Amino acid sequence: MNIMDKNKLAIIISEDKYLDNIAGLIKAAAKKDGDISVSIFITDKGVFLTENKEFISLLKELNDIIDNVSVCEHSCNINGVVFRDEIFNYSSQFENAKIIDELKENDRALLF
Repeated sequence: MNIMDKNKLAIIISEDKYLDNIAGLIKAAAKKDGDISVSIFITDKGVFLTENKEFISLLKELNDIIDNVSVCEHSCNINGVVFRDEIFNYSSQFENAKIIDELKENDRALLF
């Protein structure tokens, strides 16, 4: 299936306390046989998840359905997050706006 034909799930993470819920959603999307692609933007206190080994392992394990995992560089800097992993795209809030702007009628966005 072409990526343009897939439904998209955008997950915006601004807190680090919902890992189980986020993991459950990504795993459920993975069970949809390639019908759903996931884009993630991490900001504010959510950037602490970028240091969480369980979260990083989940993203690497399910990388085939994840289009993009962008992290607000500014949020990392102001929250003292210095660890960087190559799985993340460290960027600005523009990526957040871009993810939302690219959503189509049947796509969904969730904020944690």
